[in-house]
Amino acid sequence: MGFLIKFLLVFVAIYFLLKGFASFLLGKRGRQTSPRQPQRPEQSNQPVTQEERIIEYQKKTFEVSEAEDVEFVEIKGKKGEAGS
Repeated sequence: MGFLIKFLLVFVAIYFLLKGFASFLLGKRGRQTSPRQPQRPEQSNQPVTQEERIIEYQKKTFEVSEAEDVEFVEIKGKKGEAGS
């Protein structure tokens, strides 16, 4: 009977040591935020007006759009037209 109790106590002690070691390695990742800290609203970075939403949408579509090859035509003016 004494062997069984010693075995269970050793098993429980090893369990708690491994659990503490794992929580030490993981740090604060597993902990939840305390209720004292105010949570930031997720909508604070959202555009307010419709115009800002349209601009934000155009920026996103521009960033993901593929570049197109464009041929440039060089325009040269005559000497007498510019600056006179």
